[in-house]
Amino acid sequence: MTIAEAKQIPIVDFLAQLGHRALYVKSGQHWYLSPLREERTPSFKVNDQINEWYDFGEATGGDLVELGKHLYQTNNVSEVLAFIERHAKAAPLPFIHVPTAPSRPVEAEMKDVIVVPLRHHALFSYLQSRLIDADIGRMFCREVHYELRQRHYFALAFGNVSGGYEVRNAYYKGCLNNKDISLIRHRSEETQERVCVFEGFMDFLSYLTLKQIRDNTVCIDMPCDYLVMNSVNNLRKALTHLQEYSYIHCYLDNDLAGQKTAETIAGMYDGRANDESGRYAEYKDLNDYLRGKKR
Repeated sequence: MTIAEAKQIPIVDFLAQLGHRALYVKSGQHWYLSPLREERTPSFKVNDQINEWYDFGEATGGDLVELGKHLYQTNNVSEVLAFIERHAKAAPLPFIHVPTAPSRPVEAEMKDVIVVPLRHHALFSYLQSRLIDADIGRMFCREVHYELRQRHYFALAFGNVSGGYEVRNAYYKGCLNNKDISLIRHRSEETQERVCVFEGFMDFLSYLTLKQIRDNTVCIDMPCDYLVMNSVNNLRKALTHLQEYSYIHCYLDNDLAGQKTAETIAGMYDGRANDESGRYAEYKDLNDYLRGKKR
């Protein structure tokens, strides 16, 4: 079997031979529990129209050959093609997934955590290094202090809808308590027609800074709510809120994960979603655009 022949095999049919069935299908997108790991909510999708897959939990995807590399844990294309050929001939090959024990997150070791208004000069210096306006940072961020392995640390804290915080400084990026999306409304308790979607809160702060300096290349001159995913892994949580809006503007990263996420949102809300990443096509993300840092 050649690579070209393998790519012609429908991924949906191949997964069915392995015993994986889509939990639901919408707009040509087949959603599965990932065949690459244990999970309870589907984060693995197959676009049946272009015969490609994407796993939001692993932030990777591609064609059937790439899927085979992950399933059989080898980068040897010849071995992958041999496995695929055996399945294509309906000769079942046992696939045993041995889940590895999850590593203990560093957040579990944090002690004496306190969250206070943003005021530390080092955190303002960090925002300044990213060209984020200080007043915007003060308005939407707080400051978290914690003990970790008998040392004191502090970082920016950006709240989410579950009461958790995205935590970030120049050396660390993580989350305290529950991981979730953040939703910032233009007017309290009122939903606008439009929403801007960002991957991380630094992009959201960059957008507001650009809006303040009247950058019409990137920004929309209309009232909008703002949804920060805080990770593309939160896509399913984001979709629940996005259904409230007539117009969805996606300001995601110019990489594979951002592209696939924007495609999925467009597939779910056909005609209502716009991929705005072309406005900063020469840059990886909005903060790089703000800083003039091209790819």
